[in-house]
Amino acid sequence: MVRPEVVAYLQAHLKKHPIDELRRQLAAEGVSSVDFDDALKSAMRAPSTLTTGTAAGRTAPSRASLVFLVLGVAVVAALTAWLALRREPEEAPSASTTVVSATGESAFVGHTGYVIRLPKGYEAAAAFKDEAKAVEVVHFCRGGTDPTNFVHRGLYGQMGIVRLDVQPNPWSGDMLGPDRLARALNAERTARGDKFAMKNIQVSSLRGVQIQTELPDISVEAYILGEAVMYHFFAGQEDEIFRSIVDSLRDPHAETL
Repeated sequence: MVRPEVVAYLQAHLKKHPIDELRRQLAAEGVSSVDFDDALKSAMRAPSTLTTGTAAGRTAPSRASLVFLVLGVAVVAALTAWLALRREPEEAPSASTTVVSATGESAFVGHTGYVIRLPKGYEAAAAFKDEAKAVEVVHFCRGGTDPTNFVHRGLYGQMGIVRLDVQPNPWSGDMLGPDRLARALNAERTARGDKFAMKNIQVSSLRGVQIQTELPDISVEAYILGEAVMYHFFAGQEDEIFRSIVDSLRDPHAETL
């Protein structure tokens, strides 16, 4: 069901904030993924006169926007320092950088030199969140997937999309980094009211944390700490594709490549 106040909020803030940030903000205020997606579609289709036309049309959205904005600021302020990294609109996905072996297997080579082996029939689309290219975003998907589906995380499971965010490791050089990461994630998810399970994982010589979320939406995430960067994988479900992509990660600074 389309919620008018959510549509109004999105119309007022879509040009100012990334969609993922708005989704997290509204999820913290009780807006489900389904309601968000419905409202997002309406906000992107609706003409600007919905918020700038009549006086009545201006009053209600502005009041709703103020409430959501105040609550959203409170939620963001409660996050730990590593979650406060600068977020900017992402660039359009660029052509992937791939390496094809003599056996026909292909791999994606990331901006910082890491390597991900691509499942058969898969390709990668990379972009950056900031002008300094400090935060790289890569979507692994079946060949021919429409990039517009990347913004709808609720579709990741059925479409076999896996997202990877690579950003500076806030605990670089800290032996207790994985423990601090686990505590920060547990505090964030608990405060948000999510129903989730967490476990420690290791990929090659790198350690990290995996989170399986049941509510408010089903998803799986893997946070892996490299020497210089942190890898954050996100998918709709833990299946063979997700597992093979995560397990194939090779960091250029790791002891074993």
